[in-house]
Amino acid sequence: ESSFVDTSGDQGNTEAQDIIRKRGIMIVKGTKGKPKLLMGGYEYYRNNSRGSKTYWLCARNRYMRCAARIITCSVTGELIIKNQQHNHDTLNQPKTEIKEKPLSSSLKSKDPEH
Repeated sequence: ESSFVDTSGDQGNTEAQDIIRKRGIMIVKGTKGKPKLLMGGYEYYRNNSRGSKTYWLCARNRYMRCAARIITCSVTGELIIKNQQHNHDTLNQPKTEIKEKPLSSSLKSKDPEH
């Protein structure tokens, strides 16, 4: 992933983009050159654009059926969270694995009757 911030659009959108950045949201270009929205440790892809509004779906929507959605407005900088409930961990969350380990033979009972 690139950390390139998408500044496309006319100069009038600069103020709206600054408002969005102040809210902890970044819009970056993904590996295929398409924009991705990053917010709160979650990643969203652009689903649709109509006028000044852009509709974003959680990047895990296709694989985990996550229903989290966001709408951004490029003119006003408005952020509308349609559904903020994710059914998975954030991208930054470390995966915890529990591995079974065999008991060591040195952990035998010290009781002489056993």
